[in-house]
Amino acid sequence: MNGALHALARRYARALLPAAGGGALALRDEIRALGALVEGHRELRRALLDPALGTELRRRLLAAVAERAAASPLLRRLLDLLATRDRVSLLPGLTEAYGALANEANGIVSAEVVSAVPLAEAQRQSMAAALGGKVELRCRVDPGLVGGVLVRVGGTTYDGSVRTRLAGLRRRLASASPGTSAGAS
Repeated sequence: MNGALHALARRYARALLPAAGGGALALRDEIRALGALVEGHRELRRALLDPALGTELRRRLLAAVAERAAASPLLRRLLDLLATRDRVSLLPGLTEAYGALANEANGIVSAEVVSAVPLAEAQRQSMAAALGGKVELRCRVDPGLVGGVLVRVGGTTYDGSVRTRLAGLRRRLASASPGTSAGAS
């Protein structure tokens, strides 16, 4: 998503937050579920983004999806607004921006944990407790890490992965090994 669309998605998210009131977190989860539903169905996503579809058909298609997902009236109105204004392409950015705003408004810190293998529930709970306070923990698996974890909180990354440690060791060994100078033959 380019910068202008990202800014527009944030604008919609900021306008949506006060409308949600005390149900901001429930709406966050509902928008995420609907966004995942749309992203998970290639044909649906393609149809919603097809300019030839037309506004009225797009509105009816989104209304049917919202009905099937048992969406709240607020989410239904949002989807209708996006369809009417030909802004359905904002849904992924809006989902992300609204999630961040709803979390911030409720004192929740978002964190992503990347590990080489799936974390057990006890490990997830320990990680959330170590981060302190209210934490929304998203876990992802990357077998390339070999072991350890990579944690992103806000704009800070804590890298305790074996892959990074091996790369550091490789650099230290390469710089310390004899015959690496220009005069050596």
